[in-house]
Amino acid sequence: MFYIKMAMRNIFRNSKRTFLTGLIIGVGLASLMFMDAMTVGMKQNLIASVTSTFLGDAQIHAQGFQATTNSALTVQQAPQLVGRLRKDAAVRSVTERSMSLGTASSAAGVESIVIYGIAPDTESDISQIDEALEKGDYLETGGTGGVLLGTTLADRLEVGLGDRIVLTVSQAASGDLSQNLFRVRGIFNLGIKELDESVAFITLPESEGMLGIKDGIHEIALTFHDPHYAIEHGDAFKERYSRFGNVAQPWFDLVPQIKSVLDMTDFAVGIMIVIVFAVIVFGIVNTLFMSLYERLFEFGVLRAVGTRSFRLGVLIVTEAAFLALYAIVIGIVLGLALNLFFQVVGIDYSGIEFAGATFRNRIYTVLEIRQFTLHPLLIMGFTVLVSLYPARHAARMKISRALQRSL
Repeated sequence: MFYIKMAMRNIFRNSKRTFLTGLIIGVGLASLMFMDAMTVGMKQNLIASVTSTFLGDAQIHAQGFQATTNSALTVQQAPQLVGRLRKDAAVRSVTERSMSLGTASSAAGVESIVIYGIAPDTESDISQIDEALEKGDYLETGGTGGVLLGTTLADRLEVGLGDRIVLTVSQAASGDLSQNLFRVRGIFNLGIKELDESVAFITLPESEGMLGIKDGIHEIALTFHDPHYAIEHGDAFKERYSRFGNVAQPWFDLVPQIKSVLDMTDFAVGIMIVIVFAVIVFGIVNTLFMSLYERLFEFGVLRAVGTRSFRLGVLIVTEAAFLALYAIVIGIVLGLALNLFFQVVGIDYSGIEFAGATFRNRIYTVLEIRQFTLHPLLIMGFTVLVSLYPARHAARMKISRALQRSL
């Protein structure tokens, strides 16, 4: 109780300095909380931009298909596999796709592209193709002769809605060329360069017919109810569905560069946290030493009347702890207000490309428990830790030198 009373009296002896120091540390804590919340929001937005645009949370292919894009390598036991996935409690939606390399020809020229056959009804549960249409209409189940093109591809082919193009692919079994005439039904802008400039979408039955793979598919894309499921249970998912010659992969295996970017983001945030802590440390040390030199005579008297050096050191550390507690209250209030504001308003990064993906929505802060527990505890711990230096200085000072000074 002695230490608490003395510490409270001493830190508010100069209330203006205590407030300014607490404000500096509090702003540092609020900055940490905001940076953490914004980073979580940015990562979630980036993952959503990648997975919800077209990729899905996970995919299943025949073994070797991704390396060779051999259209003869179709998913094994696809109907049974799709049935199992739709009964899986963790899986929200499933769609089937075919995929082949080919060309698109118009009166203006020829472009090498990837041709996807999709099931329009279930595809809209996985991807944002229907939402990304800038012109025209989405494909219809059972419809024939329609094709969706990206904006860049349409510009290169110099075609618009209703114009005719010829799609050419190699048949899976024989390798013979197969050509069909399609009319441009819609033009999309997904915001992903590779999709907008080199992909065409037709209905799955038409694609299967051109490739000669009746009821065959090359890709099963799916999403989970929990967006974190792929990261937390990715290995279990791969083990459960990588059977019968098929390979199941969560999104971070399909686009490892995005996972690398997220890891680098965590590293960059770690560096920023170190910098903020360094600023906080210097502020604390400066305040404690100013307080120490103002009270040298007082400490000298305490030592002269028999107060042990250890008790003086404990007093300095206690003062630092209360100063940190005061600053933490300020920091939590500022951090909460800042994060709640941007949780509603957000920051508009839509249209900006980052790591090959384009942010399509505003980035909002995401509040998590650790921002109100871990960061304040780190501030408290660092404050107490750095206070050991001025505490040691106070404990080891000579009585005669302290009594000679009174500032």
